[in-house]
Amino acid sequence: MKAIYMSDLAQAYFPRSTPRSASIQLHRWIELNTELKSELETLHFKPRQRALTPIQHETILRHLGEPGE
Repeated sequence: MKAIYMSDLAQAYFPRSTPRSASIQLHRWIELNTELKSELETLHFKPRQRALTPIQHETILRHLGEPGE
């Protein structure tokens, strides 16, 4: 199973941003979406986590939509 990295996901959502800026923005979106944040917390997501579990990744996509939509 291939790891899903937060930085890669952030770049997919914000392709014109620097990797650092994209990561900050994705974390901001997670913080502002209380339902997503709560669900990720139950899945043991930590704010400084670099790799996502498949279920964490699916949860983010379900709440934020596929990147590029």
